[in-house]
Amino acid sequence: MVSRSNGETVSFRYASRMPNDEASVKIGISQCLLGDAVRYDGADKRSTLAVDLLGEVFAFVPVCPEVEAGMGVPREPVKLQDSGGRTAVVGTESGTDHTETMARFVVRKIEDLAGANLRGFILKSGSPSCGMEVAVEGSGTAQPGLFARALEESFPDLPKIEETALRDAGARQGFVERVFAYDRQMRFLVKERSVGQLVMAHAQAKLQLDVHSPDAHAEISAVFKKAADLSYQEVTAQYLTGFMAALQTPATPASHFAVMKTVFEGLKGSVEPGVQKELARALQEYRQGSVPLSVPLTLLRHYVRVQEHPRFNQQTYLEPEPRELILRTRV
Repeated sequence: MVSRSNGETVSFRYASRMPNDEASVKIGISQCLLGDAVRYDGADKRSTLAVDLLGEVFAFVPVCPEVEAGMGVPREPVKLQDSGGRTAVVGTESGTDHTETMARFVVRKIEDLAGANLRGFILKSGSPSCGMEVAVEGSGTAQPGLFARALEESFPDLPKIEETALRDAGARQGFVERVFAYDRQMRFLVKERSVGQLVMAHAQAKLQLDVHSPDAHAEISAVFKKAADLSYQEVTAQYLTGFMAALQTPATPASHFAVMKTVFEGLKGSVEPGVQKELARALQEYRQGSVPLSVPLTLLRHYVRVQEHPRFNQQTYLEPEPRELILRTRV
């Protein structure tokens, strides 16, 4: 519930949607993208891709910095403006400086979100609070909005995306993968307190890393060589940063084909000739673009399970979580 400038209170469909189901994968989202009328003009910027597609799997935790900072609806729009080398949040017409008010809100909100177990965040592009790259009047530069900058500084490994990027299928798929990977990593780090267990988990992510960067697995493994000189917290922090950074490199059809071919070659000696032909055909059809990734990947996953293949049986690339698998086929 927020207050309009005339004193009227308005409740929103998603305003209190802080999920109680701790099993849900929670992602933060700029509230206007949910269809709530929290924009400066009393409108919304509903994102169909976020709400109708990703909303089937993710539980949204909405944030509207301007409204939650007490600026009301409707309100004068604000912009980022250079003020003697300082970036200020000012009213577009009155020039009223809202920087301190917004800064106090951001500090409080970041503290609240630290306990919300977020696994990602969808941000409103162009917003002076939520945008990831916003023009700063008078400086000729662009920088993140106040809230987006604090989010990045406080949670640098948290997957983030602007709603405009969701229009690109590859970007959507990458964001979904990073959200579930981050969730998997965070749940592991809460449960396990052993570098040895982390090494094993890292081995199970080899194919997932290979599809993004063939060198990433070895590069991230370097942190284990320093483990004796670091605390467990330092090891896990460095590992998580390296892991999530590796997933930022987009996977390509060529890299998917290369990784799946590795699995195929590993299976060839343990499956019948007819199965070999079926798998080879599916791989070639994917390479030629006549079938989607899900076709060869599903076949490979099936035969890895049937064979209980020791090299591939627990690879996260082949064994995503059920909700992730459902979403992968739709994004």
